[in-house]
Amino acid sequence: MTVQNYSFFLTHAIDKFIKIVRFFTFLLVYVKKMLYLCTQNRKIVQHSTPIPEIPRLENFNHFAWYCALQEDGHDVLTLAKIEGGLPAFPDHFMPPTYALQFVVKGTIRGTINHRPIEILPCSCAFYLADSVLGTPEISDDCEIYVLGFTTQFADALNLKISQTALAQLLLSPTWRITDSQMNTVLQYLDLLRSLMEQKKTVAVRNLVRSLHYFLADDQTFSLQRANTLSRAEQISGQYLSLVEMHCREQHTVEWYASQLCLSPKYLSNVLKQTLGSSPNKYVNEALTRQAKSLLSSTSLSVQQISDRLGFLNQSHFGTFFKRQTGQSPKTFKQQTMI
Repeated sequence: MTVQNYSFFLTHAIDKFIKIVRFFTFLLVYVKKMLYLCTQNRKIVQHSTPIPEIPRLENFNHFAWYCALQEDGHDVLTLAKIEGGLPAFPDHFMPPTYALQFVVKGTIRGTINHRPIEILPCSCAFYLADSVLGTPEISDDCEIYVLGFTTQFADALNLKISQTALAQLLLSPTWRITDSQMNTVLQYLDLLRSLMEQKKTVAVRNLVRSLHYFLADDQTFSLQRANTLSRAEQISGQYLSLVEMHCREQHTVEWYASQLCLSPKYLSNVLKQTLGSSPNKYVNEALTRQAKSLLSSTSLSVQQISDRLGFLNQSHFGTFFKRQTGQSPKTFKQQTMI
């Protein structure tokens, strides 16, 4: 074998060896990723929580009337008319259900997810499940209708909200409607109350679906609000909506970026441009907000809350919570229970 042939053979062998190493490196990375996803899936299954139930409210003051639709012994839909103030509930209350609020008269000032809101007469407000509600200030002349429903009830009716509309609702959960539209809404609610009291389940479901489409078709809600968002603001809103829905299961920016078909770096640049902060901040804030609410308003143990929020273990949760708040979960829970 000549030196030239030997050199060619050696070069060819090295090239083959490099390709084999690259292949096995890729295979190793792929296997590690699949194992991680399997671990996440098992964790979600293990930490699944019971179906949330709408809190029973009929004994609270200020209710002109209250009715509920039950399935399997649980309230899945409630409707109430409130006059002269809202029923008392703890600060940083986190109801496990959706709620639509229609303000006919009066004014409400409060916070949702620690952001200030003001709901004026002839306005609507939409609260996502697990939103954190601060104690509101209500004018004495208020007339309010509240429609609450579980996520399972909404899913069964296929009640969907576009990501653009959801993004806008996260940034501003209230919107104005005309007097004519409010009168139509009140007709819906009167009929809905009658059907709920008669336990006409199928009719109730169809009427709620019809009300949903009526509100979604409202130009003020579906077009004007959506068209005011720039592309960067739409991305930011979509990111916030994903965080609100999935922060318990997904803690990494990479996952959210992949859902938006963006690179983590591009997503980070967009959020810094529109919101002034990095993506991690909003994941951490959402987790901290939910942790505070669970610690202060439930009897769940720190370990149970750690599991519910998707942390690997209680120690990991404790380190995260103390870094965010300066207190351990146990200390925070003890102080809020006093």
